Amino acid sequence: MLVVAAMGVGVGAAQWKPDRAASAAACGDPLPDEEVASLQLPPVTREMRAAWVSPVEGGEWPSRSDMSPDAQRAELLAVLDRAVALGLNAVVLHVRVAADAMYPTRRAPWSSYLTRARGEAASPGYDPLAFAVAEAHRRGLQLHAWFNPFRAAPPDGDYRPGATFLRREHPRWIVRYGSQTWIDPGYPDARRNVLDAILEVVDRYDIDAVHLDDYFYPYQETETIRHRVGRGKRRHTVVTHRTIEFPDATSWARYGRDKYDTRGAFRRANVSDFIASLYRGVKERKPWVLVGISPFGIWRPGNPPGLSGLDAYTEIFADSRQWLREGWLDYLAPQLYWQLDGEERRFTRLDAWWRGENVAGRHIWPGLFTMRVESRGSPWPAAEIPAEIAWLRQARAGTPESLGHFHFRLAAMAPDGPLGQRLRDTYAEPALPPASPWLGAAAPSAPVLAGCASDAAAEPPEPAPASGLRVTKDAAAPRSRGEMAPTPRTLVAGPAVRVHADTGAAPVRWWVLQLRDAAGRWSTTTLPGDLTLLPVLLPNGERARAAAVVPVSPTGVTGRPAVVRVE
Repeated sequence: MLVVAAMGVGVGAAQWKPDRAASAAACGDPLPDEEVASLQLPPVTREMRAAWVSPVEGGEWPSRSDMSPDAQRAELLAVLDRAVALGLNAVVLHVRVAADAMYPTRRAPWSSYLTRARGEAASPGYDPLAFAVAEAHRRGLQLHAWFNPFRAAPPDGDYRPGATFLRREHPRWIVRYGSQTWIDPGYPDARRNVLDAILEVVDRYDIDAVHLDDYFYPYQETETIRHRVGRGKRRHTVVTHRTIEFPDATSWARYGRDKYDTRGAFRRANVSDFIASLYRGVKERKPWVLVGISPFGIWRPGNPPGLSGLDAYTEIFADSRQWLREGWLDYLAPQLYWQLDGEERRFTRLDAWWRGENVAGRHIWPGLFTMRVESRGSPWPAAEIPAEIAWLRQARAGTPESLGHFHFRLAAMAPDGPLGQRLRDTYAEPALPPASPWLGAAAPSAPVLAGCASDAAAEPPEPAPASGLRVTKDAAAPRSRGEMAPTPRTLVAGPAVRVHADTGAAPVRWWVLQLRDAAGRWSTTTLPGDLTLLPVLLPNGERARAAAVVPVSPTGVTGRPAVVRVE
């Protein structure tokens, strides 16, 4: 990727312009169509390449709860740089693990993964989500905000700031289920509270997607029961096991018994109501923000015929097929956590089954169990994940279906490791995430290229305060609901081409910059659409001979490129 020395994306970023004294270099006029054709401009590859990033269970970020704010920011930048080095174009960042928040809000306490060493009420002194969005976009990465809606306590610790916070105002919502603490989705006001927390993030931050995984109702736990039977010498202990029932008797009696035949139907309806309301709420605010869900890979055993496994429909009450068929999401990332030649050929058969259920024409981008490659127990060979990606590509060849996949998780993907080296070959060509034309099919107009700057140095900004970016709780909000409100930015290092978004049918979210060297080879990178100077230095440090700029709309639709010869 080319290095762009620019401030972060977002309304809260500082605004500043290049030095007026920067010398202007002679750049050719935009090239006519026939000359553009002779340059053999390469097509823009489209594929979602994402990875989950979480603090849970020794995760990627933050890896420890006792890190200083500066150390947290440095580690997050390293995580994003790793994603770029691997050839990814999106990160899925865990921002709500257990009724908590990785951002400042009155709706939830700070996540203990950020602040446990400083106490429940402590602030990290900066806005981690604003920082993450800005730095991801600066690197050409989408940022998908990942929420666990109803879990109220972390899965890897006994510190429960989220549950403690909610019990103060809504004690009846919080229930214990075996070793877990949960928000009961049976209460309509509880669902509304969680929904409002997610929509607050949509309103305040320039995220690219809202992402949910497979946690709605908890996976079932069992309890062991021991009791003594018999008399005298025949007295002995009998051990039995039974499934623990989710403790929602109160919400069932109040909201479900008169409407639903079974408690299972009531629970599925609660989750489906939440999913439908979430999709509607996101689109009312920012239609271009994707809604993605990564459910358990099997909807129900027997689908497809002969396939066995956990029944997510009856165990965690997730009717994920309904959500897909109703179009209540923009992408589905079913967790296909099996090997290509594994039991019942689940990977290939389930991918085909989910695609067959996709009557609404959404994206099907499976989740891959990448962390098994470097696991301590029964690790997969490093060639497995590239082989799965190759299979997914081949299965969609010649169809209108989009390409894409999600890696669980980034920590398993060291760029210099056996898997990382193979992925560099798999991702030899940079890719732009696929378009979602059902959210808006209008293409941006071709950009206006207005000459070059030979050394686009700029006056440095004032030093940022120790807390990081100048973003307050309200500063990241758009000027009005549904408005992108980009802030044009111009600072780059080295020679650059001046670009302006033409007023057309759709605004520009990203620029795809393609540079041609003296030998006719092209290199491609993605840059934020609010930049007005784009660098024309090749990865080897030489100046490009030609530059093509492709505008990309908020829904991923590309417009006609503008091409200029760089003299």
